[in-house]
Amino acid sequence: MREHILELNTYSIAFAERRDIGDEWNHVIWDKDHHHIGYHRLYFLTSGRATLHLVDRTLDLVPGNIYFIPAFSVLQSEIDGEMNKYYVHFQANSPVFSLYRFLSEKYCVKGDSMTENLFNIIVDNYTKKTQDAYLKVQGAMDLLLSDFFAGPDADRHALIKFDSVLRYIEENFRKNISLSELAALMNISTMYFSNSFKQVFHISPKQYILHKRLTESQRLLLETDMSIKEIAYAVGFENESYFSEFFSAKIGISARKFRNRELPTTRDSVL
Repeated sequence: MREHILELNTYSIAFAERRDIGDEWNHVIWDKDHHHIGYHRLYFLTSGRATLHLVDRTLDLVPGNIYFIPAFSVLQSEIDGEMNKYYVHFQANSPVFSLYRFLSEKYCVKGDSMTENLFNIIVDNYTKKTQDAYLKVQGAMDLLLSDFFAGPDADRHALIKFDSVLRYIEENFRKNISLSELAALMNISTMYFSNSFKQVFHISPKQYILHKRLTESQRLLLETDMSIKEIAYAVGFENESYFSEFFSAKIGISARKFRNRELPTTRDSVL
């Protein structure tokens, strides 16, 4: 039997550390931390307080809570004094993480007696090349993230049902994908597919594909020297003008200003 997207998920850890942080955290993320914004993040404070401004909300960080921050969502960080925190910057190979903003409102869960130990396991093992270290990190990440996917809307069977569709979008979002093409993967009508997808993921298939293109364009703007026109075509937009209008509407800033890491004036970029 073919494994589904939840069973295949693995994590690639870019950075994991526990450290004291002070005034250096008062900055626009794109100014000093732009090479990190394409990673998902886990934060756990042991002391102090801080604030994170995201594209769609503001989070007040306090000790004892675990915070999951989706990739490309952080705009600015603020701190008054000092804090001590664990942080993990990671990428995951499952489309579920691309859908997280639409599947859940939950960006914060309460830590427990295991939390600090789980972060320590990741910090101590993520750079090691041994099989046991790898398995420890994967297991610790699963446990830390599990509560973020708990709740009445976290329907595992619905995710499995759309497995082939999510995989297909992941591999082909840069191309012109039709609704009939996606519906055929599930052997259902186009209208029934579209309604079912939106009911489960709280976003239309078309908007989800645009979200995937938007996220990839953000990565290319910060990590490559490609022109904005080249990026527009590379991620699947029909022309530069439509891409620029769409990017500005969703991010609150032009693609050019995003590349130059200027702070948006709005924070309503959820599709």
